[in-house]
Amino acid sequence: MHSLYIHIPFCKRKCFYCSFSISVGQEAKIDLYLDCLEREAILYKGKKIKTIYFGGGTPSLLTINQLKKLCKIVKKNFIFKRGAEWTIEINPDGIDENKVDVLKFFGVNRFSLGAQSLNDEYLKYLGRTHTAALVKEKFLLLKNKNIQNVSLDLMYGFPNQTMEELKKDVEAIVKLGADHLSLYSLDLEKGSRFYAKEIPMLDEQKQVKQYTSVLKQLQHAGFMQYEISNFSRAKKESQHNICYWNGGNYIGLGVSAHSHIDGRRFWNVSKMAEYIKRSQSIKCLVEGEEILSVQQQLVEVILFGLRMNRGVCISKEEKRFGCLLNEQQKELIEEAIKKGLFSQEEGVLKTGLQGRLVLDEFSARFV
Repeated sequence: MHSLYIHIPFCKRKCFYCSFSISVGQEAKIDLYLDCLEREAILYKGKKIKTIYFGGGTPSLLTINQLKKLCKIVKKNFIFKRGAEWTIEINPDGIDENKVDVLKFFGVNRFSLGAQSLNDEYLKYLGRTHTAALVKEKFLLLKNKNIQNVSLDLMYGFPNQTMEELKKDVEAIVKLGADHLSLYSLDLEKGSRFYAKEIPMLDEQKQVKQYTSVLKQLQHAGFMQYEISNFSRAKKESQHNICYWNGGNYIGLGVSAHSHIDGRRFWNVSKMAEYIKRSQSIKCLVEGEEILSVQQQLVEVILFGLRMNRGVCISKEEKRFGCLLNEQQKELIEEAIKKGLFSQEEGVLKTGLQGRLVLDEFSARFV
């Protein structure tokens, strides 16, 4: 079984913090792009799929007819059970009642709403095209349409952001009744407008305080943290993302999309014009690949497992991949346990709060 990711790179404008591969002001190319997606999907026709994810970019920028065509591409070429998790990323200013009805009709059952903040000042700072009031309006639209799984994105770490401002954001999300929350710190990503302008960031110590404050606030509100950046109500975890973190197989369609199948990681060309040209010429869309050794796969699954609250059973993963961690890696784990960063119980290795805060540093030493 595979997970399926389809990249929709189109946006009305590029947010100031964004470094992703997107196409701004090219809506006229959407129909042509969908034709290319259809040709690529045929290459995987008949594959069994357990989760589907429309990401971007802004998938909700598509018209109703374009959304219908996109959903039909999935239905026509892939096999999946009714009720399989099917997610679409949406912007508050790009979704309406008619689009929700169409998506729901085809089986989309999880909506990820790109709120980023419920503070109009910070939304303007990010270059977002919506208001806090519109986030609330579109969230209620989804709930009134009986969408049972709505996720919101929330950013923190804005320069000069106070703890009280962040607390109000979280309170508003909890009050709305969100089923899932993805939490991201504002970072300077190469390729973003913020990076080019060298915008000053909130210092790391204050970001850590904000993160731990949100964590406590969400736990108090009944959310379960199941991964470093992700929180959910009971049984509302993102199954698509869990596939990634478990080292599962996934197919990526579209410009710059990444795939992983049985230890082979490969990715499509990153330029829209090149993707369309190759597709129309029936040429290979893959720009590069990496063949992972079983040792590399083991290490990745362990590091992803440490990001999740449930932890990872190293002996189980060693058996799964048929290889062992080396002595240096074992020593790093023992060192982290002694420092109280990790804990181990009944063979399952887990990170505590302090361990999660230094996991990137640990990962760099572990690979």
